[in-house]
Amino acid sequence: MLGLCFFLLVGQLKLVRWPVAAMGMVASMCTEPIKRRRAEKDLDDKVAAALRERARSRQRTFRTVNSITMRLPRFKDGLRDIKDVFDQYDEDSNGTIDNDELRSCLGKLQVQMSDKEADDVHRYCDVDRRGGIQFQEFVVLLCLMYLLFGPDVTRRVSEFESAKLNYVFDELIDAFLFFDKDGDGKMKRKDVTRRMNEASHQERTPSHTTAQLFKEMDLNRNGKVNLKEFLYSIIRWAGHETEDDDASNEGSP
Repeated sequence: MLGLCFFLLVGQLKLVRWPVAAMGMVASMCTEPIKRRRAEKDLDDKVAAALRERARSRQRTFRTVNSITMRLPRFKDGLRDIKDVFDQYDEDSNGTIDNDELRSCLGKLQVQMSDKEADDVHRYCDVDRRGGIQFQEFVVLLCLMYLLFGPDVTRRVSEFESAKLNYVFDELIDAFLFFDKDGDGKMKRKDVTRRMNEASHQERTPSHTTAQLFKEMDLNRNGKVNLKEFLYSIIRWAGHETEDDDASNEGSP
């Protein structure tokens, strides 16, 4: 795709008479990844700013990696409650939330966004790039909305469960801040290595273990882990799987 864009820009395809419509389609295909990266960077910057403000205004929740590991069962219980919320917004019950369902969801949460902003959020939270927001990605979405727009979001999700959702989201965000030592919204491999070895002065965690842990979180393989990647990974580690996941894994070794 980049090669095609390059040849179009430098005029190396002079011998081919491209229809105007086809040229427009190719130009759109070339600019779409750029637009996506720009929108993702904008959202990453907003999340990073919210994380910095949170770090200044709150005391640390976690002091060791083990203290985070011990909370995984609680995270799983909280995620179980969110599954019921996901089912409510998945209006056609197909296991994913599409663009229209997302806009309906944001409207019910009273999150004020333009159509373009809603589209950007949809693409941003579609971590696996499958075109719809699945349950794990829905948790990422709610947690990000909670961080950016405050606790009223969870109250509108469920008045009855809002306190529990606040607790889960607070601890998930604080777990990320435990690793994000620079406070820039990007966790580096050195941050994970340092934190994994802080509690023990005698026995260090093997380097291949920290490398594998970081690799599992670095979903886009850019050498940094942002909050959405961390949340997505924590959900997997907490052991919460939807029925669709269970069915798809039945044949796995």
